[in-house]
Amino acid sequence: MRKLPFPTLIVESIEELTERERKESIARLRIRLQLLRLLKTQTVASIKAACRNVGLTPKRGYQLWNLYQEKGLDALLQLNYKPRRAKLSPRQQTRLVERASDGTGFGSQEEARVFLHQEFSVSYTQAGVCLLFQRLKIKAKEPRPENIKAEKAAQDGYKKTSDDE
Repeated sequence: MRKLPFPTLIVESIEELTERERKESIARLRIRLQLLRLLKTQTVASIKAACRNVGLTPKRGYQLWNLYQEKGLDALLQLNYKPRRAKLSPRQQTRLVERASDGTGFGSQEEARVFLHQEFSVSYTQAGVCLLFQRLKIKAKEPRPENIKAEKAAQDGYKKTSDDE
């Protein structure tokens, strides 16, 4: 297998790559810059060795190298992450939060799942409802347990005397 002349193939200077790597706040992009810098400085002999140093698989390293050669550094430093679209619209989410916070609320996540299916025609699994509740900060609101033998009058009397101290 022939060796590629990385110093001539990588257009950016070592100083420029080092500076951009130092300033980069996103770890994935920093690793990509580090890969290029290692190849440019000839610290490593191959893409495979550079990938071992930065913690990438060789397959991913070759993909990144091909992307760099085809489209350049700007394309290499773009994350093509597209978040998934929410099943519920903002208005529906507001309606769910209102329903959860009113007097009736939900007895269980299963009850909430059925509500979502009937009200909005959206199907969720129980785990999906759990994650939805976490994202919307809906928590189970349960009163503290009370002793059935407790005397309310005695407790009120104790509270009034303990506040005076």
